[in-house]
Order: sequence, then C-alpha cells, then structure tokens
Amino acid sequence: MEFINATPPRKRSPPREDDAADLKKGPWTLEEDLLLANYVSLHGEGRWDSVARNAGLKRTGKSCRLRWLNYLRPDVRHGNITPQEQLVILELHSRWGNRWSKIAQHLPGRTDNEIKNYWRTRVQKHARQLRCDVNSKQFKDMVRHLWMPRLIERITFAAAAAAATSAAAATSAAAAAQTSMHQAPELAPAKLSSSPESSSSGEQQFSTDNGVEGGAAELSDICWLEGPEPSPGACDDLWLQDFEERWWSMEDLWPQQELQWSWD
Repeated sequence: MEFINATPPRKRSPPREDDAADLKKGPWTLEEDLLLANYVSLHGEGRWDSVARNAGLKRTGKSCRLRWLNYLRPDVRHGNITPQEQLVILELHSRWGNRWSKIAQHLPGRTDNEIKNYWRTRVQKHARQLRCDVNSKQFKDMVRHLWMPRLIERITFAAAAAAATSAAAATSAAAAAQTSMHQAPELAPAKLSSSPESSSSGEQQFSTDNGVEGGAAELSDICWLEGPEPSPGACDDLWLQDFEERWWSMEDLWPQQELQWSWD
C-alpha cells in the first residue's frame, strides 16, 4: 500500500509589498559595502537573506551574495585581466568550454563572473567583428595561431623591458657610487686668522683644516667637482616604452589582412 503524504511542501512566503518596495536596486554605495563587509567579517557567510536583514541593508539576499563574492572578498583581485591571465583563459576554454567556475580555480583572485565577462566583452566581440561564430573552427584556429602567439610575444617583451630597466638602474647606481668615491674632500669651515703683517695691510687670511689657505681671491678660484654624468643606459627604458607603445597600440584590433589566410 502506498502512503501519500498529505502535507504539501512548505513554500517560502513571498516578501511583503512594503518590504519589496523598500529594496534598493542599482549600484552599491561605499556605505553599503562597509556594512556588508563588516557584518560578514564578524559573523561569516550564511543565509544571505538573513545577512541582508541583520546588516541593515535594504538589498536582496542574492544581491548581497553576489556583491560579496565578486567584489568584497579579501582575496578578489581587482583591475584589468593581465596578458598572462588572458593566455590561461584562452587555453583552458579551448579544453573545457564555458565552465567558468573550473577555469576560475586556475586564476587565483579572479571570479567566474569576471572571467565570463572577459570572454563576452573581448573574445565574442572579436568574433562578431569578423562575422564568424565564436565556436567555429575558423575562429578557434585564429585564437590558437594568431591571438595566443601575440599574447606570448607581449609577455616576453614586457619581461625583457623590465629586465632592461633593472639593469639600467643598477648601472646608474654603480656609476654614481664610483663617482662619489673620487670626489674631492669637502673643505672644512674656514678659520679667520690675522697676523701683524696682514693686519697692518688690512688683508685677512683664511685657513682650513684641509690645509687650504690663502686670501679671499684664492678661495674663490677653487673648482668644485660636478655631479656624475648620466649613465649611458639611462634612456634605454624610454626607448623601450616608446617601442612598446607603438608596437602594441593596435593589439586589440586585428588587421584584416593578417586574417585572410584563415578564410582562404
């Protein structure tokens, strides 16, 4: 004999109209971010509907959860997706497709939502500009044979520029230290001395602890060593920055002539 459960499953009661009308929508304010971050740091994550209510936020539980996971967590990285991260996204997407959470596990500090937004705003945008499907073989071949090699070139160039900058700074510091060792000793404070001969003539003699002595005219002829000359490699970084700016200024726009090979 089958027993039928006569008790229907409990359903969540819909929010009251007054409560729904009070809920805020749109961008979060700094005050709301502080309220949510302070509450979660003290009480931890939990039922987000309760978090919103207990933290004094007029937001839905879903809005609080997404705000915390995507923006306020301490381990979330902010800023643009780096070329290294772009390379990882393209490589892993070619293996796993739109499994954003799995891809995010290999990019510490990046959320699945952030990776998905990058794919939609950058990768799919290129596919639309080329009038092809993002999942087509032609576009995947372009990503594999054109886009990813270009990212590797950019990463390699940036590493070389950083190494050149570091070497130029080290050379400049070594030259400055070597020059300072060959500088003339500083003159000690002048001492005013007088002798019967000088006092009779009205001329005052000066002497220093370094053995330099003479009248005011003689002291004025002393030549001080100038500062160190600029290092020969001091401008290397400026050249590298200018070259990188000219070379990568059109990185996001693929010249159509470079892509003709894939459509033949």
